[in-house]
Amino acid sequence: MAHRMIPIHPAGAAPTVLPPTLVGEPGRVRGLLTALERAVCGEVGRALPAGAWLRELRVDDDEAVVALAPAVGRPEVVQVAFETLRRLLRDTDIYVGAARH
Repeated sequence: MAHRMIPIHPAGAAPTVLPPTLVGEPGRVRGLLTALERAVCGEVGRALPAGAWLRELRVDDDEAVVALAPAVGRPEVVQVAFETLRRLLRDTDIYVGAARH
């Protein structure tokens, strides 16, 4: 009988959870937030509350701005967030980066 190995990873520091700033039409923002949550948490490798990875999401008719928490603002996470928004928001200027704090 083969035994299954379960890898153990150090937990690390708990992420700082702050309520993100959400600006835009509520239904649209909620849908984008859900899509971003799936994509970002998938890239990070674990489920996190939005306040642990997102500092700001601003959406209007022609622009979207996402500020990720510094702890998860790695280039690959930024790229996944950008690609997710690009797929959902055609003809929209998209800015994604790490928040300063």
